[in-house]
Amino acid sequence: MTSKNAAPISAKNFISAYIAVHQNGGTIVDLAEKLERTVLQVRAKKNSLSSQMKVRDLKLPQLKRLKDTGVAYDEAAELLRMYIEPCVENSEV
Repeated sequence: MTSKNAAPISAKNFISAYIAVHQNGGTIVDLAEKLERTVLQVRAKKNSLSSQMKVRDLKLPQLKRLKDTGVAYDEAAELLRMYIEPCVENSEV
């Protein structure tokens, strides 16, 4: 439920949502859902605010990490395997 032209999120609103998600043990995906933004937009805002907080000697607490099932890597490896195998077969001729 995101919009390309969504209104900017104020630093105060972002931090408020960030704290709520952190308290509930949430992830960046949970934060994106709460703010109705994409994960990419939320990461960009987090990076921007992190540097501003660092100037103020503050650090955002880490959100729970997303679990990596390895499926994306398996799919990527299969794509690479399919690409390389025909090349290897042709080079042996």
